Amino acid sequence: MITREKILSAVEHLPALGTTFARLTDLEQDESADLEDFAEVVKGDPALMGNLLRQANSAEYGLSKQVSSATQAVAVLGTRKVLAVAMATAFRGVLPRTLAGYGIDAGAFWRHSIAVGVLSEILGEETGVGSGEENFVAGLLHDIGKLVTGIYLEGESDRVLRSIRDEDLLLVEAERTLLGLDHCEVGLAVARKWNLPPGICAVARWHHSPGTMRCREGDTEVLRPFADVVHVADCLAHAFGYGTDLGELSREIDPGAMTRLELHASSLEEAMSRAAAEIEARIESLNTGK
Repeated sequence: MITREKILSAVEHLPALGTTFARLTDLEQDESADLEDFAEVVKGDPALMGNLLRQANSAEYGLSKQVSSATQAVAVLGTRKVLAVAMATAFRGVLPRTLAGYGIDAGAFWRHSIAVGVLSEILGEETGVGSGEENFVAGLLHDIGKLVTGIYLEGESDRVLRSIRDEDLLLVEAERTLLGLDHCEVGLAVARKWNLPPGICAVARWHHSPGTMRCREGDTEVLRPFADVVHVADCLAHAFGYGTDLGELSREIDPGAMTRLELHASSLEEAMSRAAAEIEARIESLNTGK
């Protein structure tokens, strides 16, 4: 029998994100660390090294000379961007080949995650919420709960779709009906297991319902803007084709999030226009295979 407790206990069996991101995070907090220290950690992670080089040599940076070393890549990108790329690389490495319970494979899930990350970055810049790297990672990881709930929804996708269509339920409501909890609740448990920052914990838990947010990771009103930004980015990504899971067309942007962020329809159009090419470029530069 599937129970809420069984699903939450399964979080403990998820693979760790690896040591590279943790080591880089420690260096970021060490005032005596220099670029060579970061480069040494990067050199020990071939997937991260490849992603950093692709990022540094992308059109975004427009360099006249090819970046070919870890030290050069760290210098060009800066340590905060290196951390964001390291997190993306680690996350890609733990994705299963399919999220069968949602009818999607790793590639589709990855594209959606990147799209929400890029849109969160752009919307954060537009609204003055957080930093680019911080918002990108929050958007990238918003659906981490699906890594677990997808296991328990396997074979149930038709039933979920019927609930969404016939009973006019949202995806999270259908999840709660079948499992006793939704991927947002599980996402919070995953974020805590991975020792992620409070903002990411808040996003994982509240990206579908930022207006009802209550959290113990920190002051709710301080963290709510991150959930608002990612909520809007998530809805935009689905609306523009970067999302293929169940019930994607039933998503609607919470008007409260738009009001709190002081966003308008024209703001969303501009964000998507800016994001279109960047999403594809970021997917390419962070493509570790799998």
